[in-house]
Amino acid sequence: MSKATQNDLVEPNWPVCVRSQQGFALITVILIAALVAILSAQLLSKQQAQIERSSYMLHQAQSLSVAWGLESWVKSGLRLDAQNNQIDHLNELWAQPLLPIPFEEGEISGVLLDAQASLNLNNLLVPNDSLQQLWQGVFNRYAQQQSLTLNLADLVRDWIDADSEPQPNGAESSTYQLNQPAYSAANQPMVTAQEVLNLEGLQRLNLAQRQTLLSGLTALPRATAVNVNTAPENVLLSLSDWMNATVVQAWIAQRQIEPASSLQDFHAFLVGATGLTQQEVAQALPQELVGVNSQFFVLQGRVDFGLSQQQIFGLFYRNPQHQVALLQRWLSVAE
Repeated sequence: MSKATQNDLVEPNWPVCVRSQQGFALITVILIAALVAILSAQLLSKQQAQIERSSYMLHQAQSLSVAWGLESWVKSGLRLDAQNNQIDHLNELWAQPLLPIPFEEGEISGVLLDAQASLNLNNLLVPNDSLQQLWQGVFNRYAQQQSLTLNLADLVRDWIDADSEPQPNGAESSTYQLNQPAYSAANQPMVTAQEVLNLEGLQRLNLAQRQTLLSGLTALPRATAVNVNTAPENVLLSLSDWMNATVVQAWIAQRQIEPASSLQDFHAFLVGATGLTQQEVAQALPQELVGVNSQFFVLQGRVDFGLSQQQIFGLFYRNPQHQVALLQRWLSVAE
C-alpha cells in the first residue's frame, strides 16, 4: 500500500475527534453554567430570607415598643379612673374598646376587660367554711349551666389545694396519673383559667364547649368578689339558686341606666325583684362574694407593624392606693 493511500485512510479520523472534544467542552460549559445558576439562586434565596428575617425582627421589636406604650396608657387610665370613681361599671371610659388606630406603617387596637366580672377559680381556697360552701355552690351551678354532670367545685379544689386527699367528688394526682400522657394535680393556685381543662371529665370537651366554659372563669392571685356591675349573664345566674333569668336580665337592664353605687344598692334591687328579705339576700350574697368595684383587669391588645402581627395579653392589679402594676403578660403571633 502506498504512503498516499495510508494518509487517505488516517486523515478522516481527525475531524471526528475534534467534534467529540468540542461536544465534551460544550457539555462542560453547560454544566458549569447550571452549577453557577444553582449556587447563585441558593445565595440569593438565603440573602432574601436573611433580609426578611431581619425586617421581621425589626418590625417585631418596634411593634413591642408600641405594645409597651399601650400598657403604660392602661396604667394611667386605671389610675385616673380610681381617682375619679369609687365603682367600676361598663359605661366607664376604660370599658370602651380601642378601635383600630393607624400609625406610621402600623395599626393598634385593644380592649380592657374586668377580670372580676368572671368567677375566680382560686376562690375555692378561702379558709372560711361558710364562704367556702357559698363558692362551691356558685361553681357547681355554673357547671350545670354548661350541662356538665360533675362537681366542678370539688375538682377545682383538689387541683389547687396542697394536700393529696381527694374531695368526695374530686380527683387528685392518683387519678390523673392514669391518663395518657400521665400528669399530676398542680397542688397550688391556678395561674390561668385554661388549667381547668386538665380536670377529670373536662379533657374531652370540644372547642365550642371549652370556649363556653372558659367565658365566665378566671384565675387571679387572691380571692376576689364578682363585680355585679360588669359580670355577664352566665356568671350572675350562678350566684344563687334564686338568680333566675328574669332577675338577671332585669338587673342587666337596670345597670345600663344606673349601675349599683354600693353593695346595698344591689341588695335593694334584689329585694324588690325577688321578694326576699334584706337579710336573706345579704346572707346569700355577702361582700366577699359580690361587689361593685374591681382591682384586676385584663388587656387584650393587637399591634400590626409591617411584617409583624403581635397580640398582647396583660393582667393588671390596681391597689386601694390607686397604684397600678402589671402582674402577668402573654405574647403571641396574631392569627
